[in-house]
Amino acid sequence: MGQDGHAMVATKVTDRFTDKFTDHWWAPGLASLAIAVVLVALALVRAGGDVSILVHAAPPWTDPARAPESLTVQEPDQGFDGQFFYRLGVSPWSGDESVAGVTNDLPALRNARWGYGALAWVLSAGNPDLVPVALVVINLGAAFALGVAGGALARSSGRRRIWGTLFILWPGFAYSLTMDTSELMASALLLWTLVVARQRKWGLAALLLSAAVITRDTTAVVVFGFVASGLWLTLRKRRWHPSLITGLIPAAVFGGWQLLQYQRFGELPFSSSSGSNLSSPLGGLVELWSTTALPTTSAEALRLVSSILVIGLIGATGYFGRGSGATIAEKAAWCGAVAVVVVLNAYLWSGATAFMRASTEAGVLSIVILLGVKGRRVEQVLGASLGVVWMATAAAQLAKL
Repeated sequence: MGQDGHAMVATKVTDRFTDKFTDHWWAPGLASLAIAVVLVALALVRAGGDVSILVHAAPPWTDPARAPESLTVQEPDQGFDGQFFYRLGVSPWSGDESVAGVTNDLPALRNARWGYGALAWVLSAGNPDLVPVALVVINLGAAFALGVAGGALARSSGRRRIWGTLFILWPGFAYSLTMDTSELMASALLLWTLVVARQRKWGLAALLLSAAVITRDTTAVVVFGFVASGLWLTLRKRRWHPSLITGLIPAAVFGGWQLLQYQRFGELPFSSSSGSNLSSPLGGLVELWSTTALPTTSAEALRLVSSILVIGLIGATGYFGRGSGATIAEKAAWCGAVAVVVVLNAYLWSGATAFMRASTEAGVLSIVILLGVKGRRVEQVLGASLGVVWMATAAAQLAKL
């Protein structure tokens, strides 16, 4: 056999190995976990090995004099939402004004977003010193679960499972990994809901979606998707469709959970911050672009690029999504998620951290739908666009630590 023949054999063997590896169920999970671990490791190096830095506890919501020694309290401009999830991790059922030195800014809203902190309490065995570690471990586990679920969705859409790695590249997750917030866990639950729903395991789908809505209330857009599609299919077929029940169960959980917080704190979580977060359609985005069209700082450039990614991804999904193999429930949920993005106000659009987190459901569902569009370049374009903004976001976050 000549040199060319040996080269062809070697190429075929390599291609077979690569094809087999990239289509294993665990491949996108490990790839997603590796990406998450690298970012967290770099963040911890920047933080001098202090995992509690990622909590971003700071005045006025965290009192240094009352916080435990295991929690580093930073300067006021470094404070972020991770401190409220930390408080839940220390005492998930407490209605006290202050827990471990942390006071909730919006008690009803923070306690409604319960799942992430509650799971941290379980993993830390009630030890406040271990809560910062537990929050990081949960996000790393969620990154793996997100990748595996994404791989299953990619496979059912006719693509190799490795393309499930695209989901961890949603830039908003770079904030979750470096600021101890709940988007990763909620999105993993959301994607697994879609996976088992495609397998017609309706009861498990309802359970997972119920867990999602008490982890992050904006995942209720998926509840809307199942209820809307279930009603349409029920009317069309003139008999109850299982997807309707799959939506109604977490809808009841969501409503009951909201009412429980109302009973505890005197206001509904879902409406407690809506006045400061919502505006006329696209008003906030227009204001952002009017001030950052010619960015003068790296922060403004990141905001501009991130906003273009969000709108571009939504626009591409709207244009190509009609030919997607995604389910009716997934497309209906996407419509609800996009509606949320459209009415975000100027305050949220003024910072990439805020609007990229608020756009999480729209971004994740857009990837789901686009993976269902026929065409070999869809995944490459998605990977390139998401990857560039993800790296820019990660670099910006590391620079702040």
